[in-house]
Amino acid sequence: MSDLSTRLKESRKRSGKSQAVLAEEVGMKQPSYQALESGKSLKSSFLPLIAQALNVDPIWLQTGTQEKPAANFNMQDFMNKHNLAQKDESGFDVNDIQSPVIVEYGDGNEFIWIDVVEASFSCGEGESIEFHFDVINGKQPFAPNFFYKKGIDPANVKIIKAKGDSMAERIFDGDLVGIDMSQTNIIDGEIYAVYFAGEGMIKQVFKEADGSLILHSLNNKYRDKVVTEENGSNFKVMGRQIWRAG
Repeated sequence: MSDLSTRLKESRKRSGKSQAVLAEEVGMKQPSYQALESGKSLKSSFLPLIAQALNVDPIWLQTGTQEKPAANFNMQDFMNKHNLAQKDESGFDVNDIQSPVIVEYGDGNEFIWIDVVEASFSCGEGESIEFHFDVINGKQPFAPNFFYKKGIDPANVKIIKAKGDSMAERIFDGDLVGIDMSQTNIIDGEIYAVYFAGEGMIKQVFKEADGSLILHSLNNKYRDKVVTEENGSNFKVMGRQIWRAG
């Protein structure tokens, strides 16, 4: 059985793409991809997108347990068969978001696929956005026991991409962040995706004795934002951060 670095290298060379072109195509940094192909890194949240870009079976690419796909393997057929959405620039209403494909716990190499949604949440100064997910950019595979151990219903989970550096050293620009949208009650000191004053952002939230909330940035060059009774009518918690990858 070949290892991940070998499967990546062979698939990339067969596609005729350079490391730089492939990394840019899937939205990751070239050194991160190079670490995968050299064997220095053994896993990445970008592997399903890399498989799509290389037109290979994502399960084979990640595990090597399936037969190597034939030269005429068609990624579009695979995506259609497994109900995986391609990026669609037209956007759609929140009610059209697809539900994750959930498999029974313990079914060998099966995964639970969670939507990676383009919601443009901000980890910087914020960006005005509406309360809906514009585009599904793909799906991220998780082992069923990830949710089993955390006691989380995968149907409540969405993955967003962070923007900015206000949450470094915890969450970096371009990181994928998993949020549980059922967890909207504030736990002091936890990290949440929130809407405030027309902006979407990811912040650490603290409760104050007077009932106000502090939206805290881990990068001290950004000021804290304060949610009070007077300005809190447009404040909404979207969900608690449960996972990140970058």
